Amino acid sequence: MNKEIEDKAKRLNQWILNQEVVKEYQKYEQLIKNNSSLHQLEEELKDLQQKIVMSKHQNIDCEIIMKEYQQKRKSFDENPLVHNYLVLKQEVNDLLLLIQDNINQELSKKD
Repeated sequence: MNKEIEDKAKRLNQWILNQEVVKEYQKYEQLIKNNSSLHQLEEELKDLQQKIVMSKHQNIDCEIIMKEYQQKRKSFDENPLVHNYLVLKQEVNDLLLLIQDNINQELSKKD
């Protein structure tokens, strides 16, 4: 990568990291990581997902496991920290897609 492109990439990266939505997103990401009950619930959800996949793979009825998963998932998703995190995650993704579109438009102009 040439020096000019590398410098532009670093400036863009720093600009992204300085955006309020990204800072908020990172704050909520850290809050969730540091919340032991949410972390435990997330691990339980992963475990239940694996059980569902294994049950389906072995043609075993997994309706009870799926109901448990859905209840825990609802509880997880409705937690205010998780809810705000997911909203911010979407906003950050939208910002990154906009940046990607702008870069692609600029590159296509140069062709």
